[in-house]
Amino acid sequence: MHGLLLVSDWAPAAFFGLAGSLIGGSIAGVVSLRVARDARDAAEGAWIRDSRRETYDRFLTKGQQLLIACHDETKETIEAADVDFFGAYGVVQTVADIRVVEAARVYAYRLQELEAIALRKNKEWGPVAKDLDAQDVRTARHGAIDAMRRDLGLTGRVAPPKTFNPFQGTDFGAKYAARHGIPSADLASEREEHTPSA
Repeated sequence: MHGLLLVSDWAPAAFFGLAGSLIGGSIAGVVSLRVARDARDAAEGAWIRDSRRETYDRFLTKGQQLLIACHDETKETIEAADVDFFGAYGVVQTVADIRVVEAARVYAYRLQELEAIALRKNKEWGPVAKDLDAQDVRTARHGAIDAMRRDLGLTGRVAPPKTFNPFQGTDFGAKYAARHGIPSADLASEREEHTPSA
């Protein structure tokens, strides 16, 4: 009887000890799972960012190669550049933020139209279409780059202002401005902006 009393006296303590162990173990398990999940999510996020950088690099490089091919190359070279570019475009659609996908789509469709002009599949736009459309392609490229920069957490836009004159301050500045239709007022204001203060 005395032995039974001793066991019954210890029973509540054993129960609470066991319950405490179970609760402590559960909390530790939940915390471990949460830490492991957070670490996995961080690793996946880092992989996606690195993957996007490589994808964007390939997409822009192949796009530039297609643009160049559309100006001077043979049908075979243009078609090979097309395959490379649109392969990269498919990857962008798979891994990129939707804003990048939308900007890349504009770039891709404009390049595709330029390719049609270069291959003489589009004759209705006239002989100057290739040069005009190339400018539109470059504008779309800048839009895609800006979207990619935002996606990668970078700030600022890459497109130069319409009044940009790379020959400002040289003997060719006025000729460049006249050739590209930069108004003289804009040219003067750019000169003031780039003139160092005394």
